[in-house]
Amino acid sequence: MEEKNPDRSSTELKIFEAVRGIFQVKVLEGARMQEIADKVKINKSMLHYYYRSKAKLFEKVYQLSILKVIPKIAELLNDDQPLEQKLRRFCGKIHGDH
Repeated sequence: MEEKNPDRSSTELKIFEAVRGIFQVKVLEGARMQEIADKVKINKSMLHYYYRSKAKLFEKVYQLSILKVIPKIAELLNDDQPLEQKLRRFCGKIHGDH
C-alpha cells in the first residue's frame, strides 16, 4: 500500500512537472537523473528513492500522460462532429488551445 505523505506527493508532483519537459525535449536516452534532480532541487539519491531508474520514471510519466488523454479521446469519439473537426479539437486540447 502506498503511503499518504503530503511531502511525498508534493515532491512527486515536482518531479513529474520537471521530468515531463525534459523527456519531451531529450527523450529517455538524452535525459539524465542528475539533470532531473537539479531541476526539482532534490539530490539524486532522493530521486532514486522515488523511482529506482530513469526507465521507471519515464514509464510512470508516460502512463500518467496517457491517462490524461484517454478522457479527451472518449469525449471526441462520442461527439457527432465530422472527423476533421474532431481531430482539430483534439489537437487543440492536447496543445492547450482550449
